[in-house]
Amino acid sequence: MNEKIAIMNKFTLELDLQKGLQYHQSGKLEKAQGIYGKILEIDPTHADVLHLSGVIAHQKGDHELAAEIISKAIQQNPTVPYYYNNLGEALRSQGKFQDAVSAFEKAIDLMSDYPEAFNNMGRAYGEHGKFDEAVNCFQQAVLVKSDYVEAYINLGVISKRLGKWEAAVYYYQKALDLDSKNAEALYNIGVVLKEQRRTDEALGYFERALQINPNAAAVYYSMGAAFKEKGDLQAALRCYQKAVQLSPKSAEVYVNMGNVFHDQGKLDEAISCYRKVLEINPQFFGAHSVLLRLLESACDWKEVEVLRSRLDALNDIALANGERAYEMPLINLAGCADPRKNAVIARSWSDHISKTVSTRSRPFVFSDGTICKNKIRIGYLSADFRDHAIAHLMVGLFPLHNRDEFEVFSYSYGPDDESYYRKTIEQASDRFIDLRLLGDGDAAKRIYDDEVHILIDLMGHTKGSRLPICAHRPAPVQVTYLGSMATTGADFFDYIVTDRIVTPEEHEPYYREQLVYMPDSYLISDHRQEIADKDWLREDVGLPDESFVFCSFNQPFKIEPVMFEVWMNILRQVPGSVLWLLCKNMTAEENLKREAELRGISGERLIFAKKLPKSEHLARQKHADLVLDTRIYNGHTTSSDALWSGVPVITLQGNHFASRVSASLLTAVGLPELITHSLEAYEELAVRLGNSRSELHEIREKLSKNRFTEPLFDTPRFAKNLEKAYREMWKIFLAGEEPRRIEVKEN
Repeated sequence: MNEKIAIMNKFTLELDLQKGLQYHQSGKLEKAQGIYGKILEIDPTHADVLHLSGVIAHQKGDHELAAEIISKAIQQNPTVPYYYNNLGEALRSQGKFQDAVSAFEKAIDLMSDYPEAFNNMGRAYGEHGKFDEAVNCFQQAVLVKSDYVEAYINLGVISKRLGKWEAAVYYYQKALDLDSKNAEALYNIGVVLKEQRRTDEALGYFERALQINPNAAAVYYSMGAAFKEKGDLQAALRCYQKAVQLSPKSAEVYVNMGNVFHDQGKLDEAISCYRKVLEINPQFFGAHSVLLRLLESACDWKEVEVLRSRLDALNDIALANGERAYEMPLINLAGCADPRKNAVIARSWSDHISKTVSTRSRPFVFSDGTICKNKIRIGYLSADFRDHAIAHLMVGLFPLHNRDEFEVFSYSYGPDDESYYRKTIEQASDRFIDLRLLGDGDAAKRIYDDEVHILIDLMGHTKGSRLPICAHRPAPVQVTYLGSMATTGADFFDYIVTDRIVTPEEHEPYYREQLVYMPDSYLISDHRQEIADKDWLREDVGLPDESFVFCSFNQPFKIEPVMFEVWMNILRQVPGSVLWLLCKNMTAEENLKREAELRGISGERLIFAKKLPKSEHLARQKHADLVLDTRIYNGHTTSSDALWSGVPVITLQGNHFASRVSASLLTAVGLPELITHSLEAYEELAVRLGNSRSELHEIREKLSKNRFTEPLFDTPRFAKNLEKAYREMWKIFLAGEEPRRIEVKEN
């Protein structure tokens, strides 16, 4: 009788187990768990039920409990491979890498043709950077199970991480061949194509993925990035807004949406997005850096000091851990005039780039065929061969290079705006190559295949730069120039072009590159730059007729409270004077007027100039009497433009590259008397000139003469000196010597 009851109980338990399994497989975890619990009350040693209970714990996110329960199942029956596989998954989810791998290996020992165990072990290896082992596991999985879609996708993921784009697409396509409606494979192919800058093709795959799964936030997110790359900001914004609807807690989507708003000039909306990022995830430390720049661009100074202090602390933590600083190098330059700190921040970013590239590339080898040529082949690399400050400065150089000794290749990865600057640089280059559709590795290979001798990057750590191209080391000699207002901190640049004012010898320890000292200012200019023939009166450009006009056309982010206080003191001491500023956004305009009022100066004395074409912008500057330079981040192109227009600039020579540029320009144009070395001296000089028209007239007359006699605007002279530097760099390389400091001497 007892035996019969035991058989009936066992039969009942099996029926209950089947019912529990049905609930489990249909996703009704609570009901399944309830049944499993009742079975275990009757038979606490039931291995299958213990195992399934552990699986539910894992599915519900309690991985520690899952591992504990599945281990009990294994104690009851140590011969079931599925138990070990699921134990491995629970351990992998806890980050217990070695224990997880041991569990997967045990599963495979028990069942050598177990594809899921191979696949899961591959994921564990991949998560810990052991990519060769991961690839081997995934390949074993598809060898055992040739239609294993997930394993093919995982092979694609690892290939992408290794920068093997073609292999990644191959594996994703294999997954699609097996399952034509696999949204994940479609999405991943789109991501790879986007990385390769095949944007239109990528969008096609994203759209196909959305047809299958219209609620995939990640696909909308990537589509937004692709549209932004194409320059279609409205389409990008629509995609990000849809992604936010589907995933309202995604900080990354708000980051990209904020960037689109910023590009559209909608500063308030951009700030709102970045505040949302930090509300969702206060640990998203990189957002502090961007929010700081946005607030500086809005001249909203209330939080700036707090944010900067917080960033300093976060940077210290990251750097102490050997990680990249959270603050972007360019933002650091605008708020910190300490060249040592600037160098540390920049180096952390460049080292991060170098590490990323080193996992994906093999070093290029330079053969005798590459280096033995009659002419030195130089390559200029930039996103800004367009209507942009860099092109404004550089455009006159390209036709001046001595073609008997040099070949000029220009590599562009920015938009073609069909401007005068773009067309002139294209026509004045021996070869003009558009790299926009190439990924970083392929772009580097193109430069290498072109056998460039000296590659000159014109971007540094500025917006839109692609330093990974240079990190691949596609040229024997690599130079950074113009883009970075400090060291790049990179081991993949041999030289930086500079001068003795922006980079005095005592600053040399803060540079990873070797210094190339130009004899005059490092900043090139265009001696043919057109000033429009406009017979404007002051009223035509919004200025009062009789007022003394102080001017600062620097971007708003360069204006900070310390110098603004000095400017207001100057206005107070020069009766009837006004301050002419550049209107970049209405928020900054309103904030600056409010800050003036707080200092007892009427907001009406601040006048804002709208954007004009460059030649007209230069023409209107003649109505300014005196330019007031910014403090931590000087005017660079801005100061050069003012001097070219015939307007004197007062500057305060600072402690780092970015705060010494105007001093370099004034020295090269023969007006060192306009360089000051304290806020008090700066204020005193501005007030004196503001109240002494005769003294100012003498300075303007001197500038008018010096424009055509001093080195600053002598572009042919600059070109010859730069070529001397290039010859010396190449000579050092051919001699097999290490890069060293170069001092360019004039005959």
